[in-house]
Amino acid sequence: MTQKQTKSNSEYNWYVWYTKPRAEKKLQERLIAKGVDVFLPLRKELRQWSDRKKWVETPLFNGYIFTNISQREREKVSFTEGIITYVRSEGRPAVIPQLQIDQIRFFLNESEMIEITMVDKIMPGELVKVTKGPFAGRHGEMINYKGSYKLAVRLEQIGSVLLVHLPTDYIKSFKKS
Repeated sequence: MTQKQTKSNSEYNWYVWYTKPRAEKKLQERLIAKGVDVFLPLRKELRQWSDRKKWVETPLFNGYIFTNISQREREKVSFTEGIITYVRSEGRPAVIPQLQIDQIRFFLNESEMIEITMVDKIMPGELVKVTKGPFAGRHGEMINYKGSYKLAVRLEQIGSVLLVHLPTDYIKSFKKS
């Protein structure tokens, strides 16, 4: 995850970068060595080999890494070995809102208690507010995915959705004002 405190200065934004395949962890080390505030969300997976099983940390978003940098620092990041380019939205670098970064961090910190699933595309659903459990007070979109209800956090800039399984009695309908 990040080695520095998140920079709150309005000059700094969270940008998302395409990485070379399977280079996310090495790239994170290189960026930290350059003094860049970097966020690489990781999840634990049980991997099976022919002779053993092992828990390994893998990127939550394969091929992506997040940096909290100023416009001036973009060049320093873009010439780092392992970076392909930044993700664009309407021809400009895609900026990820701090709230989405905070939600990902929160979900990952609570991952011992919840199931996290990644999907590329989902249909829009009802807005909900979580009323119980570790996510109480959080808002999101409720979807029905593979027969169970999950809270969705969209990362539209990279076309991904983070899904969290919640019991239905933990949520209630929420109208945006």
